[in-house]
Amino acid sequence: MSEDPNRRQQPSDEQQYYGQPPPQYGQPPQYGQPPPQYGQPQYGQPQLDYVGVGPRFLAALIDSLIIGAVTGLLSLPFRDSPGTWGGSIGLLAILYFIVMEATQGATLGKMALGLRVVKTDGSPISWRESIIRNLLRIVDGLFFYLVGAILIWNSPLRQRLGDRAADTVVVRRRN
Repeated sequence: MSEDPNRRQQPSDEQQYYGQPPPQYGQPPQYGQPPPQYGQPQYGQPQLDYVGVGPRFLAALIDSLIIGAVTGLLSLPFRDSPGTWGGSIGLLAILYFIVMEATQGATLGKMALGLRVVKTDGSPISWRESIIRNLLRIVDGLFFYLVGAILIWNSPLRQRLGDRAADTVVVRRRN
């Protein structure tokens, strides 16, 4: 069966986006590309390897051991007044996360595992993002980080609440 050359061919599904009609002969298309899906790089952007709960838990465990050792040593002069030092430990821990991620892109625990924190477009985070994501660590850390874990498991970008608010992700460091 031969086709009529004068009959206009119907474009395939890939050629029509969002129900727009096909372009007329000699005119450039009036439709754009479909939006990128989560986890797919746009033109010229690197592919990010998002990190789940397991490696993030190990990094947090390493950071906790480091914070515990440092605060243990620093608390020796305050051993007779534990109330004074107790509140300072929480502040010291939050400052550790904020300063390390803002200046290095990762805490010592993340560095040890080859992880880093970046904006969702792959660019380095600033002080603003670091402060936002780490202040919300208080909420994510509820019930032994169960709140953060549930949010990570239900996110296509593996983001906890702090990451979502700061528009950041934790990824594997490229070699």
